[in-house]
Amino acid sequence: MKNTYINLPIRNVADTDRFFASLGMVKNEQFVGPGGTNVKINDNTYVMLLEDQRFAGFINATPETINNNQILCVEFNTKVEVDSFFEKAIAAGATDMTKPDPESEAFMYDKSFRDINGHIWQMFVFTAEMPKV
Repeated sequence: MKNTYINLPIRNVADTDRFFASLGMVKNEQFVGPGGTNVKINDNTYVMLLEDQRFAGFINATPETINNNQILCVEFNTKVEVDSFFEKAIAAGATDMTKPDPESEAFMYDKSFRDINGHIWQMFVFTAEMPKV
């Protein structure tokens, strides 16, 4: 595989651009157009953020208003990076969705938020080797 493009419905491009810019995410101008914007997560992962009408054109259906059937997980290098990204998201209008998980806390540190468009993001860092199943 070469690159990953995650497509998500949004309500408003300008509000979404402001939200992700406040998190320090880089806007990828190559994939910006009427009714859509794009942010770069890393060199091979991008999030296409499409207003409902444009998104519907991709799937030939109306997108759900609240998207709670998936969690977008992003791995960071340190707890400080997780906390910093999380705090920026909350300050920009996201809702804290962090839920204690004693099983994971032994090997992972994480925080979660729901963004201004209803998408749930989890940021994490491995703090120890994951247990063998």
